[in-house]
Amino acid sequence: MDEAALSVIAKKLYAGSKLEHSVPLTGGVSANVYRLDLKTSDGILTSVVLREHGSSHSGHPADLEFELLQALQRTALPVPQPLHVDSSRRDLPNPYLIMSFAEGGSEIFEGNEDQYITAMADLLADIHDTPISGLPELPERCTPFPELYDLLPEQAQAHETVSLLKNLEDAAFRGPRKLLHGDFWPENVLWENDRVAAIVDWEDAAIGDPLSDVACCQLELRYKLGPRSVSEFLRAYKKRHPVEIQRLYLWQLYVASAAQAFMATWGLPVSREAHMRDVAIAATQEAIAALIIQR
Repeated sequence: MDEAALSVIAKKLYAGSKLEHSVPLTGGVSANVYRLDLKTSDGILTSVVLREHGSSHSGHPADLEFELLQALQRTALPVPQPLHVDSSRRDLPNPYLIMSFAEGGSEIFEGNEDQYITAMADLLADIHDTPISGLPELPERCTPFPELYDLLPEQAQAHETVSLLKNLEDAAFRGPRKLLHGDFWPENVLWENDRVAAIVDWEDAAIGDPLSDVACCQLELRYKLGPRSVSEFLRAYKKRHPVEIQRLYLWQLYVASAAQAFMATWGLPVSREAHMRDVAIAATQEAIAALIIQR
């Protein structure tokens, strides 16, 4: 990142401030994320996060994400405070937004897995309980169809599977629309002293079926903690919200199929990608088997 450009941005954020350091942060594949350590004109040290949309960005425009964070500030959800947004491309090659920096990390400590899984389920239920009135207009996500057919891996495209899915196309969510995070996984939840410090990366937020979020988190937990974490997470979430199991299996199939379709573009180490691909294949097979039993 161009330090001169970051210095200009720092002065726009706080007049007379000086950029002390810039530290790259993990930002996934769609964004370049940095912690900027600044000294304000009165000598106060402060840190902010700059999130620049990358060339492969496919989420919301920076202005919409900024507006959403502003709205979520008025709720009980622990989200970063949005401080500045710029879509002009004058400062950086891509649109960017700046938000408050949250201390903490996304580590899951050994021996504390069950407590973490339960807290994650409660946190997701809190998101789904957040009123959607007052939020900016977000896309709807109520059914995995018709995209599911395009995402199905080759080994799952047997006539029997496609025929089964055709009979389930009317299984779309028809309940009250819920706020969806859209990419709820361990790396997007920051913890400090066993409490949630922030929920980050809202660029895929939507309105619709909460089970799409549940399925996403289940697969990510399975990558990290194994199959048992999937059932433990669901058990904890069901204490807060009912779950229509057939629709959940459809979303699980969608999420696992999408992972296989796009995983090669995520820049993963070879061994990590191989592990995740094996997990996604197993999840795909299990979802199809469960849907057959439910038929």
